[in-house]
Amino acid sequence: MSLRSRVRAALPFACAALCIIATTLVAEAAALRPNGIDHRVDALPDAMLLARPAAALVDGARQAAAARLEHWLVPGFLISILAQVLALAYFWQSGAAARLRDALRRAVRDEFVVRFLFGCSLAFVARAAAFVPEFYRYRIERAWSLTAQLLHAWSAQYAINTLVSMLVAGIVVAVVLWLVDRTHQWYIYTTVAIFAASIGIAYLNPLLIAPRVDRFVPLPAAVQRVADRLEARAHVGAPMLEQLHIGAHRDASYVLGFGSSTSIAVGDVLIAVASPRELAFDLGNELGYVAMNLAWRVAFADALFLIIGAALAVTIADRIGFRRDDDPVSRLALVGALLGLIYLAVVPIDNAMLARMSLAADRYAVALTGDRASAVRSIVRDTDENLKEVCPDVFARLFMSDTASPAERVAAINGLPSTCP
Repeated sequence: MSLRSRVRAALPFACAALCIIATTLVAEAAALRPNGIDHRVDALPDAMLLARPAAALVDGARQAAAARLEHWLVPGFLISILAQVLALAYFWQSGAAARLRDALRRAVRDEFVVRFLFGCSLAFVARAAAFVPEFYRYRIERAWSLTAQLLHAWSAQYAINTLVSMLVAGIVVAVVLWLVDRTHQWYIYTTVAIFAASIGIAYLNPLLIAPRVDRFVPLPAAVQRVADRLEARAHVGAPMLEQLHIGAHRDASYVLGFGSSTSIAVGDVLIAVASPRELAFDLGNELGYVAMNLAWRVAFADALFLIIGAALAVTIADRIGFRRDDDPVSRLALVGALLGLIYLAVVPIDNAMLARMSLAADRYAVALTGDRASAVRSIVRDTDENLKEVCPDVFARLFMSDTASPAERVAAINGLPSTCP
C-alpha cells in the first residue's frame, strides 16, 4: 500500500479522534462556565433567600428530575450490597469455599499464604457480584451528567479498586488467623490494629495517597486572599489547594487528613462558578470541620463501626451450624456475608452522624462570615447543580445522604422549622 493510500485510510480515524478530543475539551470548558442554573440562582434576592424555605428557592423541574434520579440510585446501592452478601453466602453454603481452600492447600504448603490467597478470593467474589449494579449506578450518573468519567476510566478504577480490596482482604485474613493461632488475646491486637489503620490512613491520605490520585495546585490569588482572611478570623489554619478536573458540578470542597496533616481541597468548578461571598461560606464550612476536629471523629467512628460489625458477624456466624467440610478459613465467606448485612444496618447510623456534623459546620461558617444569604444561596446552587432532593425520601436519607438535607440546612441557617416530614 502506498503512502497516499495509508494516509487516506487513516484519515477517518484521525478525524474521529480529533472530534472526540474537541468534544471533551468543549465539555470540560462548559463545565467550568456559569450556566443557566448559576444565572437563576444569582438572580435570587437576599430577602427571598432569608425568608423562603428551600423548596421555594430551588428549580421545580430539576427537583422532579432529582426525585426520579433518587428512585434509580437507591435500589442500585441496595442491590450492590445485597448481591455481595448473597454471593458470599452462596460461596460458603454451596461448599465452593471449602473446595477452594482445599485446592489452595494442595497447591501451596504455607498456611499463611493459603489464607492470604483465600482472603483475596473472597474480595474478588464480592467485587465480581457488585460489578453489574455498580456499573448500573455509573451509567445512571453518566446519563444524568453527574459524572464526567468515561467508561474506560471507570472500568480501570473499578479494576484497581478490586485489586486493592483483594490485597487488603488477603492481608487481614492471613494476619488475623495467624494471631488466632498464637494468642487468646487476638481480638485485642486486632482491635488496636483496626484503629491504627483507620486513623493512620486518614492521617496519611493528604501526604501520600491523594497527591498520587488527584491533581492539586495552589489556589488562585483572589481565592487565597479570601482563605487567608477567613483563617485569620477563625484562628484556624490549614493549607488549601485547588483540585483540578474532578468531574463534579460544584460539590467539591472537603477536608483531607487531621492534625498536622490537615489540608482542604477546593474543586476547580466551585472556584469557577461560586461568588466570592459563597466561596467564603464554603471555605468557612471546611474550616469548621477543621476547628471541630470532625475528620478525626469520622476516622474514629469508622474504626469503631468496623470493630463492632466484625464482632457481631463472628458471633452470629458461630451460632449458624457448621458444614462437615467447614473450618475457620472456609467460614470466612459466611462471616463476610454477615458483615455485609451489618454494614446495611450501620450506614444509616453513620449517615445520621455525618448529617449532624454538616449542620454544625454550617453554623460555624455562618458565624464566621456573618452572611446567611450567601450560605443559603450556596446550598441552593449545590442542590440544583447536583440534582439533590430538597427533602429526600426515607430510603435516600438513610442510605444515600451523608449530609443534612438542603431543607434542613436552609431552615437551620434561617432559624425556621424544616419543611421535611
